[in-house]
Amino acid sequence: MPFRFLCLFGLIIGLSTAAVAQTKDRLDRRDKLLGFEAVGLLESRNGNCTGALITRDVVLTAAHCVHGKGEQFKFRTGFSHGSAIATRNAVDVVIAPAYLDAVARGDRRAQTPNDVALVRLASPIYDPGANPYDVANAPKAGTRLTLVSYGRGRMEALTMERGCKLNRRYQNGVVAMDCSATFGSSGAPVFVQSGGQRRIFSIVSGGTDEVTYGVELSEIVPELMRTLRNKRALAPVSRSARRISVGDRSGDSIRFIRPD
Repeated sequence: MPFRFLCLFGLIIGLSTAAVAQTKDRLDRRDKLLGFEAVGLLESRNGNCTGALITRDVVLTAAHCVHGKGEQFKFRTGFSHGSAIATRNAVDVVIAPAYLDAVARGDRRAQTPNDVALVRLASPIYDPGANPYDVANAPKAGTRLTLVSYGRGRMEALTMERGCKLNRRYQNGVVAMDCSATFGSSGAPVFVQSGGQRRIFSIVSGGTDEVTYGVELSEIVPELMRTLRNKRALAPVSRSARRISVGDRSGDSIRFIRPD
C-alpha cells in the first residue's frame, strides 16, 4: 500500500460521493452531546486534536498529536463554545514504540499503523455523563460507522457524522473509511455498534480528499495500557506531561497521506 504523505494539519478531507447516506450534526448543546461527553479537545501549544476517554483518567488519541508537540497538554472533555464538562492537564504520555522507531528511521509508511498514543490525566473525570469507551475489534468492510470530531471551522463544538462506511482493512492494521475529517480531527474516535454498545474501533490518522485512514486498536491499545500501568507507580505527578517512550527521539509528526 504505497503512500505519499502531506502536511498533517493542512488537508481537508471531503465526503465521498458514494456516502450518500451520511449525515452530520453539530453537537452544540448538552442534550445533543448525550453519549459523546467523553470525547474532547486535546490542546497543546502546537495545535489541537481530538481525543476520547477510555478510562476515567486516560485519553486515547493519535501519536502524531503528542509526539514533537512539547510536554504540556490539556484535555477538555465535552468542550463546546468555550466551556467543558471537565478540564484536566496531562501528566504522562505513552506513544507506541513502533511509531517512535518508524519516526527515527524516517519510515512514514510504518508510522501510520502505529499512530496511537495514550495520555494520562492529572486526576480522573467522574462526571456521570463522560463515561469512558471500550475498544472494539474492527468490523467487516461495509459496516456503517460514526465519527465524532473537532475540526477547522468547527472547533467550538463537536461534529458527529453518522453513516460513513468502512471501505477496506489492510493487513498492517490500517483501515480506509469515507468519513469526513479536517484540521483538528486527528485522533478522533471512530465508533461502531458492538454488543449493543458504542465502542471505538479506530482513530483518525490521516487521509486524502476522499478517504480517511485510521488505525485498528484492539491489539495496540491493551499493550499501551499495560505500559502505562507499569509506569504509573513510578511516575510522579508533575505540572507538565512526562513522556514515556523508548529513548528520546524527535522528528516530524505523521502526515496526512495520499495513495500514489
